Amino acid sequence: MPRVTAINLRQGDDLDAIEHAIRAALTSLPELAIDPDDVDVIPMVAPAGYDPAVARIDVDLWELPERTKAGLDEVAERVGAAFQEVAGADRRVKVALRPARLAVTGWTSR
Repeated sequence: MPRVTAINLRQGDDLDAIEHAIRAALTSLPELAIDPDDVDVIPMVAPAGYDPAVARIDVDLWELPERTKAGLDEVAERVGAAFQEVAGADRRVKVALRPARLAVTGWTSR
């Protein structure tokens, strides 16, 4: 399950629109095999009085053969652009995709 943490969002940000844009961008490359129903977006708004210069979007997803470096680079660019389309082109954003090897890291669900 791809877990997406969007950090340093602002109080006035449209969280629903940001979530939709991130999910759409992550699933825009079918060859990466990211299922939109599996994307779990967790928005984190910066505390009142703190106005961060940069929003950060961290994506944790399973490493699969079809998720090539080039594909992940492209989808990271798309996620950043999608965020800026919703939050504003003047907003700075860093996107980090971190593939995890399921066989090494393990996984459980309850």
